[in-house]
Amino acid sequence: MDKDEHIAQLRARRQRVEAIETTLESIRDVESSLQEMKEILTKQLKAERTERLADIREADKAGVPKTRISKEVGLSRANLYNHLKGTPADE
Repeated sequence: MDKDEHIAQLRARRQRVEAIETTLESIRDVESSLQEMKEILTKQLKAERTERLADIREADKAGVPKTRISKEVGLSRANLYNHLKGTPADE
C-alpha cells in the first residue's frame, strides 16, 4: 500500500468514527429528553394517585360499595382496602 492509499484509508476510518460519534450524541440527546419526560410523568402520576386516593375516600364515605370503587379505579379489592387503611401496596 502506498502513502496515498494509507491516507485514503485513514480518512475513511475517520469518517466512520465521526459518524458513530455523531449518532451517539444524537442518542444521548434523545435519552436526555426521555429522562425529562419520565420525570414529568412520574410527578404527574404521583399527583393523580394522590387525587385518586382522595376520590376513593370520598366515594367510600358516600357509601359507594367497595367492590364498585375497586372496579372503577382498577384496583383489586385487597389493594383498595390497603389504600383506605393508608398502606397501599405497589401498583
